[in-house]
Amino acid sequence: MIMMVVSKNKLKKIIISVVVVILAIMGIVFMVKQSKSEATFNIFDSADTPYYQGTKVESGYVGLTCNVDLGWESEYIEGILKVLEKEDVKITFNVTGRWAEKNPELLLKIKEQGHEIGNHGHRHLDYAKLSYEENLEQIQTSKKIIEDIIKEKTKFFQAPSGSFGEGTMKAAKELGYTCIKWDVDTIDWKYREEPEVIVDRIKKKDIKDNSIVLMHPTNATTKCVGDIIQIIRDKGLKPGKLSDIF
Repeated sequence: MIMMVVSKNKLKKIIISVVVVILAIMGIVFMVKQSKSEATFNIFDSADTPYYQGTKVESGYVGLTCNVDLGWESEYIEGILKVLEKEDVKITFNVTGRWAEKNPELLLKIKEQGHEIGNHGHRHLDYAKLSYEENLEQIQTSKKIIEDIIKEKTKFFQAPSGSFGEGTMKAAKELGYTCIKWDVDTIDWKYREEPEVIVDRIKKKDIKDNSIVLMHPTNATTKCVGDIIQIIRDKGLKPGKLSDIF
């Protein structure tokens, strides 16, 4: 009888020990999986997707970008440049190779006034739908045209409409570019004659340190870019170039 009791007690202890070991193993496996999952996400985020915000720690800046691509915007660039000069602000103009080729003097003026030039591809296409080879051709063609004009290397690439595919990222990275999108969109291409709508929209946005603001040369933008700059300053931040936040 005593032997049976001892056996039952031992059996109970063995079962408890096995359960504890299994739970411990499950806990270790869960932690390892969580660690791997987090590392994979971080690597993917930085390597295989464009940046929506800058990477500098407490840069104190907001990156202002102005995409110049379709051609109809050229007449408004002069107005934007005048406001930027008055406000003593330097921003990043992302231009297509096709636009640069047709407007070399204006591109040089943008550079000479201290603004940064980024690559916006050669033609305004849906780059996510292009093959790697097609992406490489578009980005490389634009790179050569722009850099031959400004005599300076371009560091940032922003795909037209923010359309990045796997082939886009691969081609841009091989050409040495930092790929960027934005977290604040003025949608000024839609409200080309409504500066007040753009200003109200930007006031409601969560603009923070290292944010990237997307603009285009439109009539409305020439009238409200000063307001956008003031909104950023009112938040205790400085409006600047992409190189200020990367």
